[in-house]
Amino acid sequence: MENWSMETPSRINAENIPQTITQNPSELTLGSACTENAFQYPALFTSKSFLELSTCSWSRGRNANENIQPYLRGCKWSPDGTCCLSVVNNDGVHVTELPSELYQGVVCGDRIIDVLESVIHLKETGSVYDFCWYPFMNSTNPPSCCWLTTKQNSPIQMWDAFDGSLRCSYRGFNAVDEMEPALSVSFTSDGRKIIAGYKKHLRIFDVERPGREFTEQKISSSASSISTQNNLVAVGSWNTTITLYNESEIGTKKIGDMYGHGGGVTHMKFIPGTLKLVSGARKDHRLFVWDIRYYRKPLNILSRVVNTNQRIYFDISPCGKYLVSGGTDGVVKVWSLDHIDWHSSLDPVNNTTDDVTYKFPLYKDCCNSISIHPYRPILATGSGQYHFTDPIKSLSEKTNNEAVDSSSDDSINQYDIRYSSHSENCLTFWWTGDVIELNKNLRRCV
Repeated sequence: MENWSMETPSRINAENIPQTITQNPSELTLGSACTENAFQYPALFTSKSFLELSTCSWSRGRNANENIQPYLRGCKWSPDGTCCLSVVNNDGVHVTELPSELYQGVVCGDRIIDVLESVIHLKETGSVYDFCWYPFMNSTNPPSCCWLTTKQNSPIQMWDAFDGSLRCSYRGFNAVDEMEPALSVSFTSDGRKIIAGYKKHLRIFDVERPGREFTEQKISSSASSISTQNNLVAVGSWNTTITLYNESEIGTKKIGDMYGHGGGVTHMKFIPGTLKLVSGARKDHRLFVWDIRYYRKPLNILSRVVNTNQRIYFDISPCGKYLVSGGTDGVVKVWSLDHIDWHSSLDPVNNTTDDVTYKFPLYKDCCNSISIHPYRPILATGSGQYHFTDPIKSLSEKTNNEAVDSSSDDSINQYDIRYSSHSENCLTFWWTGDVIELNKNLRRCV
């Protein structure tokens, strides 16, 4: 990527961005002491409250079909912390910037909530399957500012984070020379290669050589999610298994398989600086914590609410002390190592209690997206899901018959989330550190 060049746009003024926001993540050391090349990660959830900082939402067009429902399907902070990338159903990809006054300092409880606007909007025609930032993205180095998307009926595409232009694409072809869309995509930890998961193969592309050149590994089930750390690659599949690979040995052999989820694996993430992996699956209320050295069974099982096939993201803080996850009940759960050793060994069979540290009821709808800021005590959350129309109510409206009794409608909403009238679709930034003064914008833990 060093061969790419472009002028630095005026949208981001590098002089106004603190060193900790733009420093190369590979040069950061998370510890108790701050040195010239060290960064002390701030304490999170110290006030046991969330302060709403900024928000934005999307609505259906005036002439759009009723089945067109724009809602968040994921959000991720850029590695330098200056902007957030989000995918909206039926509305493509959006890039929103973090307000510059939040780059440093603390906030007051009476701060006015900002209304976010997208600085980049890509109107994708198909469903976006997966997306990820270049791991060393830095706003002061324009060639590094890019992200990948993979979507329906399209190759893997690399987009410029300054102007939203298409830089290049990476194409995977099957045995009959037909182009296949990747179901999942991720950069390797050094940023030099792209690992993409397909229905029957893993394919590895060289970042500096776009096109159709790749090496591949045959797999038994579709690769629904990918997570990398150092030379380790974890591949989740729709058949509920997780397969571990050594990056240099993909194409020849694998480390082993991990079993236990009740549905297809939708999201995974390594705990920074450890050999532990956290995984979640569709219609599975459990988050598994694995030690890949003893991968036959999970170390711990954490509980969240996942009632649909939708991907529910979770995130782990860069310091490795906090695990945060949303759920279809709209509650954000936080597990903290300062209160519970959530990645120590427990008996998975008898672990029936909810040992969560904090609960934050943020939404009435599904909270499907979570992303912790890489340097600041700020959390990005996204909400929404597809809501089916109640067939009984629709039939009564079409035939002009008597409307369905409100009490019966409430009972349907209470037991069947598909017909719920509580529909939310918004991207929100929350302050999770110390607050100078409390006010009504705070969401307290329960």
